[in-house]
Amino acid sequence: MRLKLPAGNSGPGYFYLFLGAHSLLIGLLPFFLPVYLWQHGLGLAGLSLMIGFSGLCFTASLALWQTLSRHWKLRHLVTLSFLLELLLLGAVGLLTTVPGAALFTAPGGESSTSITALILAAAVLGLFNGLYNAFFWTTQRTLFLHLLGDNDTGRQYGNFQIFVMVFLKLGILLGGLLLETGGFVWLLALSAGTSLIVNLHLANKAAGRQPLVKDSDGKPASLLESLTFRDERGSRSTFLIDGVFLYLESHFWTLTLFLVVQKDFGRLGLAVVVLALVFSALFYLIKNRIDQLATEQVYRAAVYLYLGSWLLRFTLNEESAGPSLWVALILITFCSSFFRLAFNKRFFDVSRRGSGQHYLLMKSYSSQFWLGGCFCLLGVALLVIPVPHDQLLQYLYLPAALLSALYLRYSDRS
Repeated sequence: MRLKLPAGNSGPGYFYLFLGAHSLLIGLLPFFLPVYLWQHGLGLAGLSLMIGFSGLCFTASLALWQTLSRHWKLRHLVTLSFLLELLLLGAVGLLTTVPGAALFTAPGGESSTSITALILAAAVLGLFNGLYNAFFWTTQRTLFLHLLGDNDTGRQYGNFQIFVMVFLKLGILLGGLLLETGGFVWLLALSAGTSLIVNLHLANKAAGRQPLVKDSDGKPASLLESLTFRDERGSRSTFLIDGVFLYLESHFWTLTLFLVVQKDFGRLGLAVVVLALVFSALFYLIKNRIDQLATEQVYRAAVYLYLGSWLLRFTLNEESAGPSLWVALILITFCSSFFRLAFNKRFFDVSRRGSGQHYLLMKSYSSQFWLGGCFCLLGVALLVIPVPHDQLLQYLYLPAALLSALYLRYSDRS
């Protein structure tokens, strides 16, 4: 089934402008969010609770997204995604920089406030983070699904990833510099200016005059349906674990990198960009060939490499240094990125050949709900049983390696 963009849409140009702007904005602060909040005393317990609340809020927001995507013009849905990103930045700024309003302010990752205040801060940030993620990622994935042809998912996703890398890493360099120099107000102003300019440009294009999702695209998905969903492809078990892994890859791994580079925002940004340059060179060689390779063998190899990347993460700590550290980081970056290319090719191929938008939403509901539950439980456990941050981060990667083997159950057979 080949989905089409709404009538009057300018196609890939509209999608890539929307994607590039949000990638830049994510690099400015959301990428640094776990590190920035840890520096202001949220701690791993609070960070885990924030992730948990974010997942639950994402789940609750999907019903609203489905309603708006069927009744709002696409440009209004896009505008809302930019507004929600600015609200997230505003909430972070309010809770970390405004005198008298900050709920956690101690440097170095240790909370200076009561458990009640910590939970409240995590809930507020989780609310705005979940809202933004729900509207940005669901809109983005739907637009991408509309662009796919019959046998170009790997190439299209590869192009997508390289494009994201350029703008994301530019945002990370700017964001790291501004955060290291205490320029949060400038970061907020840059984000607002970028959002306004890009949104005005998108609004003036021919695109977005129709709703993104039509009533003929099928009935809305629901949380209850996703919890009872099963198919012959092993989608259920994959959906259960994927949200957890996405946050382990982003928030927890970013915090590990921050500790490895001696707790310096500028060094963290530079390290991520250097790794991205190496990754993009390797990735470019793969993306144009993956659609022609034996699908099952490539996917299984990618899962095993992904499992190995978590074992490699387990060997790193704050004492890791020198050439061996950079070799390990490059291998981790490549293995994780290669897995995401293979996995997303499989996921979007299954979506395109099946129920499309409905399948995409089923994954979002299931992944985010279980993500929310797992991280809320982890946060509560850490409040009751304090554990040194660096040790916990390191030892979480060992069970993650074992759990990643469940991705082998995911099949693209009809």
